Amino acid sequence: MNLLFIPHVPNLNLINRVYEFAKNSDSYFLSWQIDNSSFKHKITSQLSSLRYKQKGKIVQIPLIFKPESIAPKINTFFLNKLIKRLQIDVVVNANALLFDIKAIEVPVIYDLVDDHLEVNEEIGLNQKRIDKIKEDIKHSKGVVCVTEFVEQKAKKIHQNTITIENGVYLERFKKARSLKKELGLEGKRVFGYIGGVDSWTGLQKAIENYIKIKNGSNAFIVVGGSDGKYYQNLVQKYKNEIIFIGKVQPEKVPNYFKTLDIGLIPFELNDFTNNALPIKALEYALAGASVIATPLKYLEYKSYPFVKLCPIEDFYTCMEKTKKEFDFDFTMLDWKTKSQELQKFIGKSL
Repeated sequence: MNLLFIPHVPNLNLINRVYEFAKNSDSYFLSWQIDNSSFKHKITSQLSSLRYKQKGKIVQIPLIFKPESIAPKINTFFLNKLIKRLQIDVVVNANALLFDIKAIEVPVIYDLVDDHLEVNEEIGLNQKRIDKIKEDIKHSKGVVCVTEFVEQKAKKIHQNTITIENGVYLERFKKARSLKKELGLEGKRVFGYIGGVDSWTGLQKAIENYIKIKNGSNAFIVVGGSDGKYYQNLVQKYKNEIIFIGKVQPEKVPNYFKTLDIGLIPFELNDFTNNALPIKALEYALAGASVIATPLKYLEYKSYPFVKLCPIEDFYTCMEKTKKEFDFDFTMLDWKTKSQELQKFIGKSL
């Protein structure tokens, strides 16, 4: 079966659920340019996205982002041309805005990578966009959800719905090595946050909590970041308090996970975050770190032995008390296994 995967947001530099499914099923996947850090970058990325490019299984087609009332029709026209060219049998779509699902010329499986069924103005989820997502789901052959909480909502729209949670790369983390020596952190207890940074991640509050307990025997590193003002302001304000590594090559990221003793997930609580399963929670633990997270409802539901749930105002207390002690079998969480689950679901849905 020839599959084409469409991500919610294109980012080849981080673990991306849709891309991991694509890579582990040897499938095609779409990518495009998007940069909203400034008006100049926004225009440049839009112009770059008007081109057709292909590198192996990575494909780019001409796309427009505005106006939202017209863009999906135009984008779907170019998508259908690509489908014919590559002889695609099924599209797996995780994108909420760019395409008109009912007009795609092959069956579509909708992948709800997050809770996109509740209004959240902070991330641009207004009622108009949610209505479009629901309509797209109705015209899909089936729906794959990132968590069982999201599945409960999606099933009210489409009965053929399944949960396939995020996975991890077992072998990649087995080969990872600690960078404490290279970073001058030997003998220290290292707290860390790895991933993209925006205001909803709550990273500033986590840093403020760490400063309350900072001493010569501990350290805090942030790996990743963003081009946005929130992250840049954090770097400027706290560069003398914690270590900002910045963006690193994807193949080196597991080494930074291996460097941590305690991984942090200080996300703000809302429908979007409460119904999510952060991949980093699994990756922190797979690398051997315990996890401190705000009381995200789905993490509470999963009851992982490596996750300590803690209100953000008490993070400093949990940072002092949490120990690196747990036992867990990650075997069934490998991305290859998750991809096989998805392919089996697609076959049944058709």
